[in-house]
Amino acid sequence: MSRLIGVVFGATSPFEADLVDRLYASADAAGYQLALGLHTSSRGRPRAVADLVEQGCVAVIVIGAEYDDRFDVKVPIVVLGERLPHLRAVTVGTDEWRGAQLAVQHLIDLGHTSIAHVEGGDHPCASERLRGYLGAMAAAGYRDECRTLVGDYTEEAGALAAERLLAEGDLPTAVFLANDRMAIGFIDVMRHSGIRVPDDMSVVGYDDGPHAVLGHLNLTTIRQNVPGLAAAAVDAVKSLVGDSPDRPDTGGCGFYGARSLEPELMVRATTAPPDDALSGSSQPDLLRWGLLADECDDHLVHELGTPGVLTGPIEVVASSSTAVAWEIADRLGIMVSYGIYEDLIDDPEIDAIFIALPPDARDTWAHKAREAGKVVRTRDAS
Repeated sequence: MSRLIGVVFGATSPFEADLVDRLYASADAAGYQLALGLHTSSRGRPRAVADLVEQGCVAVIVIGAEYDDRFDVKVPIVVLGERLPHLRAVTVGTDEWRGAQLAVQHLIDLGHTSIAHVEGGDHPCASERLRGYLGAMAAAGYRDECRTLVGDYTEEAGALAAERLLAEGDLPTAVFLANDRMAIGFIDVMRHSGIRVPDDMSVVGYDDGPHAVLGHLNLTTIRQNVPGLAAAAVDAVKSLVGDSPDRPDTGGCGFYGARSLEPELMVRATTAPPDDALSGSSQPDLLRWGLLADECDDHLVHELGTPGVLTGPIEVVASSSTAVAWEIADRLGIMVSYGIYEDLIDDPEIDAIFIALPPDARDTWAHKAREAGKVVRTRDAS
């Protein structure tokens, strides 16, 4: 049997290069060899995967697969990055929502309320980092302070976002960027424009790549467990090819069916309390609805869309797990979701809650919501 594992990655990402280095160590320890396949703007991931399969790879690890990727091969695929429901692949990744929530909550705890986010566009994991930002801001009562700018995981995108903010003139006191490379470009422009980091503006990145602590940067960021990700990816390959008695479980919802690793907040020199904390936040509009549900079938979708059922739009979803909350939010087109019921009930900008839980849980959570001062409607109400 072949002992060769293919790895598809991009040459421009320091984080992906670091992952490849760790994959070599994990593969060596498990008795495998690696064959590398580079994807570029003219040579997509599917082509790189197909070439590695032709070279005799028993499985292929794809770092950072994207939504339009399709892999028509007969060997197992392990995605190292974001959950992609359309791919028949075991996925290993970081809890991206939790990482973004840690970043934003750190800034909130410092006293910031005007916090912008430079997102990663269509790149891997960017949507979950955006969701984590929006969720943390909403949970703290700062939904109306949310401000997002388009990015693409490059230093140039971070620099453009900084220039855009400077041109608009209404600067936030803190910015969370979806990766470290954008944070590097962002900070460079701000400092050259006379904005002191962190005295005038706090900045948080994501990944904790090799450049995060270089020289003058010393970036506050979210660390991903790179050795853990690499080891988990190789473990998944072992299971898929029969070299391990452990059976991989895709679970139907991305890496939450395989392995999700916890991120870590690394507080360094680019964050500090704001000089002048903004006072208060605008009051939420009446009635802003939240949804408590652990599943979302066609009947519930129809019911929620029926005129007169609710007196306003559903803006937040909460479920018993983050993964289920994401699935329901995706189906309803809602950006903010919580994996804990209490977070929705405690959201100060949600006025009313529609409870679509089983009967044995419905009354309990309706009581808790009413105690919190929310308007409550349950699915069985007439």
